[in-house]
Amino acid sequence: MEIGPETNLALLNGGEIAQYRRDGYVVVRGVLGPAHVDACKQALTDLALGVLPAAETKLMYETGIDITGMSPGEREYAIRKYMDFCGDSAALKAAAFSRRLHLVLDQLLGQGRVLFQEMALVKPPRIGSEKPWHQDAAYFRIKDPGLVVGVWIALDEASAMNGCMEMVPGSHLGGGVPHVHENDFNLCQIVPGKVDTAARVAIEMQPGDALIFHGMIHHYTAPNTSNMRRRAVQYHYHQVGTVWGTVADHQTHFHFEDGSYAGCTLPHEHLPGGNYFYRNGLPREIDPVDTSA
Repeated sequence: MEIGPETNLALLNGGEIAQYRRDGYVVVRGVLGPAHVDACKQALTDLALGVLPAAETKLMYETGIDITGMSPGEREYAIRKYMDFCGDSAALKAAAFSRRLHLVLDQLLGQGRVLFQEMALVKPPRIGSEKPWHQDAAYFRIKDPGLVVGVWIALDEASAMNGCMEMVPGSHLGGGVPHVHENDFNLCQIVPGKVDTAARVAIEMQPGDALIFHGMIHHYTAPNTSNMRRRAVQYHYHQVGTVWGTVADHQTHFHFEDGSYAGCTLPHEHLPGGNYFYRNGLPREIDPVDTSA
């Protein structure tokens, strides 16, 4: 890390920038300070319990868990994903607009980007399910996937035991690979044989650390079989001037050997399952805030 001359914030050094370009990811430690981590965790709890009105936030529960008759507190421990919460929570929105984070993203991608998706990804103790191997760009019909970046910020300690992120370094350089749907679009995944799982790396992180990763990198999270909850927030950004395309455009990146569509934005003809809706991009310009406390 280097210290920015005008901001006094720790930025990436040349080796870390090279790592992102070579491996497709880089970890930035302590993007959120302890108080801001606590505020984000409290916001998720408040949204789950109804203390904070969820006007836009959507809650998704672990597959196979029947929440009928559960108390609000019990339901919180069955949630696997929160979506679309920045309009409901100032703390979660501030994390997305972290000044230090965006100075680092300026280093990696150039200046000017918008936030177009926000999620909180949760693995409840003992029941948190896996997220299969996939490329995030398979979900977004963007003509140049290199202009999309994901940022995954740990709110709890993330370890191999409770389902930290796992990456295949350098896999973003191979372009798009075919994905297949299941009934749940969250389980859209790379077809067997297209992931070099022997090269996988577990990215263990502390609360407040941010994992920045390319939209084409192969990544996965294992089930949480531990007694530790694993909460993280994830944001997707694209650079200004990014062009959203059609299914045909997306098909140039994600297709089967016969040329048919193999991305995650539509059901495939031979498979059941729902469509993917992404709020039409919902572009929001970045207004940086200090998240160091």
